[in-house]
Amino acid sequence: MQHRPRRSPTPSDAPASAGIRARIRTRAAGRGRTRLRLTAAAAGLALVTGLAATASASPADSAAPASAPPPAASGAQQVEYFGPDGHPRHTTVPVATPKRLAGPQRARSAAELAADGDVTSVIRNGATAKKVDVVFIGDGYTLAQQKDFHADAKAKWAQISKVEPYASNRKLFNVWTVDAVSNQSGVSGDPGKDVVKDTALDAHFWCDGIERLLCVDTGKVESYAGKAPDADLVIVLGNSRKYGGAGYNDITSPVGYDGIATASSDHPDSAQVAVHETGHSLGKLADEYVYDTNGTYTGAEPSAPNITKMSVAEMKAKKAKWYRYLGQNSPDGGKVGAFEGGGYYPRGLYRPTADSIMRTLGKEFNLPGRQAMIDGFHRHTGR
Repeated sequence: MQHRPRRSPTPSDAPASAGIRARIRTRAAGRGRTRLRLTAAAAGLALVTGLAATASASPADSAAPASAPPPAASGAQQVEYFGPDGHPRHTTVPVATPKRLAGPQRARSAAELAADGDVTSVIRNGATAKKVDVVFIGDGYTLAQQKDFHADAKAKWAQISKVEPYASNRKLFNVWTVDAVSNQSGVSGDPGKDVVKDTALDAHFWCDGIERLLCVDTGKVESYAGKAPDADLVIVLGNSRKYGGAGYNDITSPVGYDGIATASSDHPDSAQVAVHETGHSLGKLADEYVYDTNGTYTGAEPSAPNITKMSVAEMKAKKAKWYRYLGQNSPDGGKVGAFEGGGYYPRGLYRPTADSIMRTLGKEFNLPGRQAMIDGFHRHTGR
């Protein structure tokens, strides 16, 4: 068997990860075979949300945005990524794969074509219409490395599902893999910026000049995700130890899911941002971090369940937002209250706790966040 190349982490490999967004889809249940070959859905643009971090910041990381992220211009996709300080940032990247990476690909053999697009059930807890279906797709895995990809997908899901409230609700999820057979092992930009690999999804570091951004061709991801029986969350694993991830958070997939997370297969911290990004998709949670230059929020009451304009007294009086949890101990530390700063604004908005995973990587969801996540799980399961 041809084994993937592995390199030892370097000082530029620091914690970071990928992201995810999802939405409810309903498809016919009962496709119970372990191995499936299904027709591809119409290709289209996919949403990706995620991160990657290195210890040293690139020039593009030197300053945080001055306001909440604006909509992306035509031909571009908005991404959320994590800087070396552990907090998310935003930028936009072109929809098209860079020309230097989009050269002619080697024609695949009959065996490679036959295996490409195979769908495998990794965890099956019930009918797709009544479960949250997580679909893993690999990039930079050759035909001989598809078993490696399956092992990586299982390991990554094990990391994600250890986090609450996933851990207490594992039975609500199905997990699938879709094989994307690449001509070469690894991904572009690893280990150096000038490295170009011939892969199925055009995964590449140094996206938009930022080393930690691991981007993909979202149309190609869409074509593979459409082969799965259902896709509520899509995670692309790049065959690499170098940490990276990328999240395009302003596009909705015509196949029916709202997001894709990209992550390095073998970086130990890649699961953390995937969890953060599901806070946006499944929990409909806002980011709880701030940009000091944003000043004071003066808009309408936000719809997100974890930020508000209201004080503790106002939440109690109106029985609104997280009033049920006020004063309770929260798993991310301290008691639930109203802490000023959130939704990118240092003033005028409040968050439930001092420092949850929606603010800083490595933390837990706070109590209101956990409940929002559980509610999101159940939206997909029809409960």
